[in-house]
Amino acid sequence: MKKTQQKTSKDDNSPWMKWAYVGIAVLVAVAMVGTYLAPMFEKKAAAQVGNMAVIDYTVLAEDGRPLITTDQNLLESEYKKGNVVLLTQRLEMPVGGQVSGENIAVIPVLYPEISGFSGFGLLGFETNAISVGLVGMRPGETKTISFSYGENELAMNLSEEDADGIGLNFTGTEVGEFVPLGLTASPDIPLGNETNESPALRFGKVTAKNPDSMTIAHRYGSARVTLGVITG
Repeated sequence: MKKTQQKTSKDDNSPWMKWAYVGIAVLVAVAMVGTYLAPMFEKKAAAQVGNMAVIDYTVLAEDGRPLITTDQNLLESEYKKGNVVLLTQRLEMPVGGQVSGENIAVIPVLYPEISGFSGFGLLGFETNAISVGLVGMRPGETKTISFSYGENELAMNLSEEDADGIGLNFTGTEVGEFVPLGLTASPDIPLGNETNESPALRFGKVTAKNPDSMTIAHRYGSARVTLGVITG
Protein backbone atom coordinates (compact mmCIF):
# COMPACT_ATOMS: atom_id res chain seq x y z
CA MET A 1 0.00 0.00 0.00
CA LYS A 2 1.41 3.36 -1.15
CA LYS A 3 1.97 5.99 1.39
CA THR A 4 0.08 9.21 0.82
CA GLN A 5 2.49 12.03 -0.11
CA GLN A 6 2.51 14.91 2.27
CA LYS A 7 3.14 18.52 1.13
CA THR A 8 6.33 19.80 2.47
CA SER A 9 7.53 23.28 3.17
CA LYS A 10 9.59 22.96 0.00
CA ASP A 11 6.34 22.97 -2.00
CA ASP A 12 5.48 26.35 -0.51
CA ASN A 13 8.52 27.81 -2.26
CA SER A 14 7.27 26.97 -5.74
CA PRO A 15 8.24 29.44 -8.50
CA TRP A 16 4.85 31.21 -8.58
CA MET A 17 5.08 31.84 -4.87
CA LYS A 18 8.49 33.41 -5.32
CA TRP A 19 7.07 35.64 -8.01
CA ALA A 20 4.27 36.58 -5.68
CA TYR A 21 6.79 37.62 -3.05
CA VAL A 22 8.71 39.63 -5.65
CA GLY A 23 5.49 41.23 -6.84
CA ILE A 24 4.62 42.33 -3.33
CA ALA A 25 8.13 43.71 -2.85
CA VAL A 26 7.86 45.71 -6.09
CA LEU A 27 4.50 47.12 -5.10
CA VAL A 28 5.91 48.21 -1.76
CA ALA A 29 8.89 49.83 -3.50
CA VAL A 30 6.64 51.67 -5.95
CA ALA A 31 4.49 52.91 -3.10
CA MET A 32 7.56 54.21 -1.28
CA VAL A 33 8.87 55.98 -4.41
CA GLY A 34 5.44 57.46 -5.07
CA THR A 35 5.30 58.82 -1.54
CA TYR A 36 8.77 60.32 -1.97
CA LEU A 37 8.00 61.95 -5.34
CA ALA A 38 4.50 63.15 -4.51
CA PRO A 39 5.60 66.61 -3.34
CA MET A 40 7.41 67.12 -6.66
CA PHE A 41 4.14 66.75 -8.59
CA GLU A 42 2.04 68.92 -6.33
CA LYS A 43 0.87 72.20 -7.86
CA LYS A 44 2.98 75.13 -6.78
CA ALA A 45 1.23 78.04 -5.15
CA ALA A 46 -0.11 80.67 -7.56
CA ALA A 47 0.94 84.32 -7.31
CA GLN A 48 -1.61 86.47 -5.51
CA VAL A 49 -2.13 90.21 -5.21
CA GLY A 50 0.36 91.55 -2.68
CA ASN A 51 3.04 88.91 -3.36
CA MET A 52 6.46 89.80 -4.73
CA ALA A 53 7.66 87.80 -7.72
CA VAL A 54 10.94 87.41 -9.60
CA ILE A 55 10.44 87.14 -13.35
CA ASP A 56 12.30 86.59 -16.59
CA TYR A 57 10.85 88.58 -19.46
CA THR A 58 11.16 89.81 -23.03
CA VAL A 59 9.54 93.08 -24.13
CA LEU A 60 8.26 92.83 -27.70
CA ALA A 61 7.50 95.58 -30.21
CA GLU A 62 4.06 95.71 -31.80
CA ASP A 63 5.40 93.67 -34.71
CA GLY A 64 6.75 91.00 -32.31
CA ARG A 65 10.41 91.99 -32.50
CA PRO A 66 12.28 91.55 -29.17
CA LEU A 67 13.59 94.81 -27.69
CA ILE A 68 14.94 93.91 -24.26
CA THR A 69 15.25 90.45 -22.72
CA THR A 70 16.71 88.36 -19.91
CA ASP A 71 17.21 85.47 -22.37
CA GLN A 72 20.85 85.31 -23.55
CA ASN A 73 20.04 82.67 -26.19
CA LEU A 74 17.40 84.94 -27.69
CA LEU A 75 19.87 87.84 -27.61
CA GLU A 76 22.45 85.85 -29.58
CA SER A 77 19.85 84.65 -32.06
CA GLU A 78 18.63 88.19 -32.76
CA TYR A 79 22.15 89.56 -33.14
CA LYS A 80 22.80 86.93 -35.82
CA LYS A 81 19.79 88.36 -37.68
CA GLY A 82 21.26 91.85 -37.40
CA ASN A 83 18.75 93.04 -34.78
CA VAL A 84 19.87 95.01 -31.74
CA VAL A 85 18.37 93.65 -28.52
CA LEU A 86 19.23 94.75 -24.98
CA LEU A 87 20.11 92.25 -22.27
CA THR A 88 18.80 92.89 -18.78
CA GLN A 89 18.52 91.02 -15.49
CA ARG A 90 15.60 89.31 -13.81
CA LEU A 91 13.08 91.70 -12.32
CA GLU A 92 11.45 91.55 -8.90
CA MET A 93 8.10 93.29 -8.81
CA PRO A 94 4.81 93.32 -6.87
CA VAL A 95 1.95 91.13 -8.07
CA GLY A 96 -1.18 93.10 -8.95
CA GLY A 97 0.41 96.49 -8.18
CA GLN A 98 -0.60 99.72 -9.89
CA VAL A 99 1.29 102.96 -10.55
CA SER A 100 0.63 105.99 -12.73
CA GLY A 101 0.68 105.05 -16.39
CA GLU A 102 3.29 107.66 -17.28
CA ASN A 103 5.74 106.76 -14.51
CA ILE A 104 9.09 105.52 -15.77
CA ALA A 105 10.84 102.51 -14.26
CA VAL A 106 14.51 102.45 -15.21
CA ILE A 107 15.70 98.92 -16.03
CA PRO A 108 19.48 98.25 -15.95
CA VAL A 109 21.04 97.18 -19.25
CA LEU A 110 23.79 94.56 -18.99
CA TYR A 111 24.66 94.46 -22.69
CA PRO A 112 25.52 96.31 -24.83
CA GLU A 113 26.88 99.39 -23.10
CA ILE A 114 24.51 102.31 -23.66
CA SER A 115 26.41 105.48 -22.83
CA GLY A 116 24.34 108.54 -22.06
CA PHE A 117 21.33 106.58 -20.77
CA SER A 118 20.44 105.55 -17.23
CA GLY A 119 18.93 102.26 -18.44
CA PHE A 120 15.91 101.11 -20.39
CA GLY A 121 12.61 102.81 -19.59
CA LEU A 122 9.48 100.79 -18.87
CA LEU A 123 6.37 102.92 -18.55
CA GLY A 124 3.71 102.51 -15.89
CA PHE A 125 1.31 101.26 -18.59
CA GLU A 126 3.69 98.36 -19.18
CA THR A 127 4.70 97.55 -15.60
CA ASN A 128 1.02 97.62 -14.58
CA ALA A 129 0.11 95.15 -17.31
CA ILE A 130 2.91 92.79 -16.29
CA SER A 131 2.09 93.11 -12.59
CA VAL A 132 -1.61 92.34 -13.12
CA GLY A 133 -0.77 89.54 -15.55
CA LEU A 134 1.24 87.77 -12.86
CA VAL A 135 -1.86 87.14 -10.75
CA GLY A 136 -2.65 83.43 -10.83
CA MET A 137 0.62 82.42 -12.48
CA ARG A 138 2.69 79.61 -10.94
CA PRO A 139 6.48 79.31 -10.78
CA GLY A 140 7.83 78.08 -14.11
CA GLU A 141 4.75 79.22 -16.05
CA THR A 142 5.20 81.44 -19.14
CA LYS A 143 2.59 83.90 -20.38
CA THR A 144 2.45 86.59 -23.07
CA ILE A 145 0.94 89.76 -21.57
CA SER A 146 -0.40 92.43 -23.94
CA PHE A 147 0.11 96.13 -23.26
CA SER A 148 -2.71 98.67 -23.26
CA TYR A 149 -2.13 102.42 -23.39
CA GLY A 150 -5.68 103.66 -23.49
CA GLU A 151 -5.95 106.78 -25.64
CA ASN A 152 -2.26 107.61 -25.29
CA GLU A 153 -0.65 107.18 -28.71
CA LEU A 154 2.87 107.65 -27.33
CA ALA A 155 3.82 109.30 -30.60
CA MET A 156 5.82 112.43 -31.28
CA ASN A 157 6.14 114.55 -34.40
CA LEU A 158 9.64 115.92 -34.92
CA SER A 159 10.85 118.50 -37.40
CA GLU A 160 14.14 117.90 -39.16
CA GLU A 161 15.77 120.37 -36.78
CA ASP A 162 14.29 118.67 -33.71
CA ALA A 163 15.32 115.21 -34.91
CA ASP A 164 18.89 116.26 -35.63
CA GLY A 165 18.97 118.10 -32.30
CA ILE A 166 18.40 114.88 -30.33
CA GLY A 167 21.00 112.97 -32.32
CA LEU A 168 18.83 111.36 -35.00
CA ASN A 169 19.85 111.42 -38.64
CA PHE A 170 16.72 112.86 -40.22
CA THR A 171 17.87 112.35 -43.80
CA GLY A 172 19.10 108.77 -43.28
CA THR A 173 16.16 107.54 -41.19
CA GLU A 174 13.40 105.60 -42.96
CA VAL A 175 9.83 104.62 -42.11
CA GLY A 176 9.75 101.35 -40.14
CA GLU A 177 13.18 101.90 -38.60
CA PHE A 178 13.73 101.77 -34.83
CA VAL A 179 15.53 104.76 -33.32
CA PRO A 180 16.73 105.54 -29.77
CA LEU A 181 14.78 108.02 -27.67
CA GLY A 182 15.60 109.39 -24.23
CA LEU A 183 12.85 109.85 -21.63
CA THR A 184 13.20 111.52 -18.25
CA ALA A 185 10.93 111.25 -15.24
CA SER A 186 10.82 115.05 -15.08
CA PRO A 187 10.43 117.14 -18.25
CA ASP A 188 11.55 120.33 -16.51
CA ILE A 189 14.68 122.02 -17.83
CA PRO A 190 17.30 122.33 -15.05
CA LEU A 191 18.47 125.83 -14.17
CA GLY A 192 21.75 127.24 -12.90
CA ASN A 193 24.34 124.65 -11.94
CA GLU A 194 21.91 121.74 -11.86
CA THR A 195 22.84 118.82 -14.07
CA ASN A 196 20.53 117.04 -16.47
CA GLU A 197 19.15 113.71 -15.32
CA SER A 198 20.35 110.87 -17.55
CA PRO A 199 17.37 109.82 -19.68
CA ALA A 200 16.04 106.30 -19.91
CA LEU A 201 16.29 104.65 -23.30
CA ARG A 202 13.19 103.84 -25.35
CA PHE A 203 13.12 102.36 -28.82
CA GLY A 204 10.83 104.35 -31.06
CA LYS A 205 9.58 103.28 -34.47
CA VAL A 206 9.33 105.77 -37.33
CA THR A 207 5.73 105.45 -38.48
CA ALA A 208 5.56 108.33 -40.96
CA LYS A 209 7.91 110.77 -42.67
CA ASN A 210 7.69 113.68 -45.08
CA PRO A 211 10.33 116.15 -46.29
CA ASP A 212 9.88 118.36 -43.21
CA SER A 213 9.08 116.05 -40.29
CA MET A 214 8.78 112.49 -39.02
CA THR A 215 6.47 110.72 -36.57
CA ILE A 216 7.96 108.35 -34.02
CA ALA A 217 5.86 106.07 -31.79
CA HIS A 218 7.18 104.19 -28.77
CA ARG A 219 4.24 101.94 -27.93
CA TYR A 220 5.12 98.27 -27.50
CA GLY A 221 3.06 95.17 -28.12
CA SER A 222 3.54 92.78 -25.23
CA ALA A 223 5.88 91.10 -22.76
CA ARG A 224 6.61 87.38 -22.68
CA VAL A 225 6.98 86.64 -18.96
CA THR A 226 8.17 83.56 -17.06
CA LEU A 227 7.47 83.52 -13.33
CA GLY A 228 10.59 82.38 -11.47
CA VAL A 229 9.85 82.43 -7.76
CA ILE A 230 7.37 84.05 -5.41
CA THR A 231 9.46 85.81 -2.77
CA GLY A 232 6.81 87.13 -0.44
